[in-house]
Amino acid sequence: MKSFASYARSALPWLRSFLRLRSGKIETAGDRSRERYRRASMTAAAASFSKIVSMATSILTVRLTFRYLGAERYGMWMTITSVVMMMSFADLGIGNGLINIVANAVGRKDLRAARQASASGFWTLCVIAALLALGMAAAYPFIDTSRLFNLRSPLAMREAGPALLVFFYCFVLNVPLFAIRNIQTGMQNGFANNLWDSLGSIASLAALLFAIRIHGGLPLLVLSLAAPPVIVSMLNGLELFGRSHPELLPSPSAFSRESASRLFHTGMMFFLLQLAISVGMQTDNIVIAQILGAKSVAAYAVPARLFSMINSFLILLSSAMWPAYADAVAHSDGPWIRRSFTRIAVSGTALTIIAAAFLAIFGNQILAVWVGPQMHASPALLTVFGLQCVLYAYLQPMNFLLNGVGQLRVQVVGALVMAVLNLALSILFVFRYGIIGAVLGTVISVLVAQVVPLTVVTRNVLNKFAQSSGEPHSQSVDAVN
Repeated sequence: MKSFASYARSALPWLRSFLRLRSGKIETAGDRSRERYRRASMTAAAASFSKIVSMATSILTVRLTFRYLGAERYGMWMTITSVVMMMSFADLGIGNGLINIVANAVGRKDLRAARQASASGFWTLCVIAALLALGMAAAYPFIDTSRLFNLRSPLAMREAGPALLVFFYCFVLNVPLFAIRNIQTGMQNGFANNLWDSLGSIASLAALLFAIRIHGGLPLLVLSLAAPPVIVSMLNGLELFGRSHPELLPSPSAFSRESASRLFHTGMMFFLLQLAISVGMQTDNIVIAQILGAKSVAAYAVPARLFSMINSFLILLSSAMWPAYADAVAHSDGPWIRRSFTRIAVSGTALTIIAAAFLAIFGNQILAVWVGPQMHASPALLTVFGLQCVLYAYLQPMNFLLNGVGQLRVQVVGALVMAVLNLALSILFVFRYGIIGAVLGTVISVLVAQVVPLTVVTRNVLNKFAQSSGEPHSQSVDAVN
């Protein structure tokens, strides 16, 4: 077992590479390793800054909106968010597929393949967004939002439909813009994305303050939070394709059936993975709303938001390594993959255990300052949330490693089993134990369906790549699957 000092010394390349802001010459395997660390470090640093800004605005947002709206209307908002976010898989996985394909093309210095992937992904997502918009327009007259969200007050019933439409169509407008984020991520330029995200968070908070000041209803509050990030993403796209990388402009002429087919092939695995995770992770609010009422959702959603902040930072670090792993696969640099994964997994899980224990002990004091004395969680609920947080911290580095090296099938199967098991257990446990049952269902299903199988597969992948090294090759990342 390596000592803490050994891990600290092994982390020095991250610091050195971060301090070098410009890319140097890449002539050897060592140069490529340092460049991966540099880009990953910049992405992680920018993402951390973005997350701090997002967390600060989220803290203020929850405090303002919970008090302004009250428990039922706030709970309805969180339920609407869960319903729409369950549709994050609606891009058929094409957005995430772009990360692997662009990273692989850039690693092989194949500009034509990167341009075709950019155009094919963007225009395919535009078609998907149009179909989603038409589908909602046709279905909305038949949706009983009062029954869907289990509402009781007349005000909440009046606002439910318009709020759902506002949030949904902001989501739809953002679907083609997924391509921008994932193209940048595939190029290991995710730091630019994160800085734009920071601007979006600040703009959302400013719009929310204005909406509350003029005593706007829930639909206006939803618009104030959902619309600014969409506008900022558009500005990000203008900067990416107009100044930084005009060669990747997704012109219709660059659309390629072959590239689109590859995106669908790779994206379908991500689609199934996103679908399963959305069902598994986003249904708790809906289950609680249906069984206990929308007001009870707030008692679950606010503590959940508190603990999710911990995992958000680990996701930032792990996701920054995703395109780096794909680039390492393109260059057959297996030992680098093993070393880098170990650093991320050990340090991330250890820090999460400390942070989760702190929140489990002092969570109610934080909630009282954050939201107010009316929000109180039982010690048992905080403990189970902490356990769930640690499990996610353990899984995230493995998920992004397997994404980068193209091992998706085991993730899909595990996530599908988790989703079905989690939904069944959450319904059973919420009836029996209340809101804590939703968290217990998640913990058990994640442990059984994901932690155990992904640990075995990750160990096999690391052993496979441990001895591989060589020069760039043309193998596609999705072929490793």
